[in-house]
Amino acid sequence: MRLFDGHCDTAFALWQKNETLTKNTCHIDLSRVAAFDGYAQVFAFCSNVGEGYAQSPQDLLTLPLEHFLRQPITIAKTPQELLSALSEKRAVALLSLEGPEGIDCEPGLLPQLRQTGFVMSTLTWNADNALAGCHFSEDVGLHAKGKDFVRLAQELGILIDVSHLSQRAFWDLCAVTQKPILASHSNCRALCDNSRNLSDDQLRAIAESGGTVGLNLYRPFLGGKADFPVLRAHLEHMLLLCGEKQVALGGDLDGCSALAAGFSDVRGYEDFYRYLQNCGYSEALLDGVFFTNLLRLLSAQ
Repeated sequence: MRLFDGHCDTAFALWQKNETLTKNTCHIDLSRVAAFDGYAQVFAFCSNVGEGYAQSPQDLLTLPLEHFLRQPITIAKTPQELLSALSEKRAVALLSLEGPEGIDCEPGLLPQLRQTGFVMSTLTWNADNALAGCHFSEDVGLHAKGKDFVRLAQELGILIDVSHLSQRAFWDLCAVTQKPILASHSNCRALCDNSRNLSDDQLRAIAESGGTVGLNLYRPFLGGKADFPVLRAHLEHMLLLCGEKQVALGGDLDGCSALAAGFSDVRGYEDFYRYLQNCGYSEALLDGVFFTNLLRLLSAQ
């Protein structure tokens, strides 16, 4: 099977533990993903995890980034580099900003971010900021500065990730976006009433924009036993509302304190894939969800 996952926090964990991507105690390393027929991963850099850290948000972006850039993995800055690396069977990393506090929420710093290789950005993490309201503040929308941020990011080819965004800011974004948007790691609110999950209307809106929704492995975003059948229920709901070409994976590996039952690291995707095969899912559908749909979205930027 091929795997393209849209969100992990492994880069921060590697820096925090001073470990390498080659082999480590995190959820993802190169020795474990070598079994996949193709592997691409979006590595998120979250700069506002500051409780307990002496570093500034800027340092919490730059220090893990400097550590990650020394790792032995191909970092694709463009769709062409992504496709070239995959054609050569190389593991591929793409960079995402989770919470723009690391660049002071300044649209003017986006060109530098893009030049470094970032292809995706949220507008918030778990707190309101100068751009928008987060999922804890459902009535705080997209501010004027946030609209400038979205406009320039999309001009530069940076995808806007709505994960962690408030309801009001989400709909404000839908009114101004000029390109597809995605939720890299959010599940279905109809099945699990958590502020980080998406309503049916939001799921439809993302699909209508041409974006994707990424299935998250975090137990509190799944509900119930948070096992393979529950994961499948969220997947089925996404497929029903979004369509087969707009659903992907965003496991939140190394960002989760409690993964879905059946997952201890990235290799759990193999077991989940086989489970879905046994449930009657076609190879074409599974390859879309596990690989092609996110590849198509990133390749179009």
